[in-house]
Amino acid sequence: MSKSRLCYTYFMAILLLKILLLLLSIHAVVKPLFFYFLSYNTRRKQLDKSYGNKNTATKLFDNVILLVLLVLIILLVISGQMQYISFAVGLYVGATLIQVYFHSFSSQLPEDKAPKSPTSPIKIMSYAIQANPEKPWKSLLFISVLFLWVIYMLLTIGFKL
Repeated sequence: MSKSRLCYTYFMAILLLKILLLLLSIHAVVKPLFFYFLSYNTRRKQLDKSYGNKNTATKLFDNVILLVLLVLIILLVISGQMQYISFAVGLYVGATLIQVYFHSFSSQLPEDKAPKSPTSPIKIMSYAIQANPEKPWKSLLFISVLFLWVIYMLLTIGFKL
């Protein structure tokens, strides 16, 4: 591969990576706000509709997001931006924040907020999150601050705005 073609590939990979990271970071900050802008009844109706009589409502999303994550990692490697220490810290921090977030939902749901049968652990968790979105406020605040920093860095350094 020629040197100019290689430079173009690196440039396009980092540009696409920055664009995807910006969009995903904005989504990560905005999504939890819906807990506060939409009423519980509205969120519950949507949850009931999504789950129906199933134990999961996210199979398609889960498969698609795994591909998106793979694309992000491939772009990171292609762009030459992969730093194993930063990546390892980010991986550990992200996984641990999600674990702490889920631990916030350790109390049983009241009957009127519990999902209808059939139930699965993820279905119960989804209903618990909709019923009490304020419980993991520390985790959500931590995550939001980190993503706001990412957005700031992408806009100021990444896109030089």
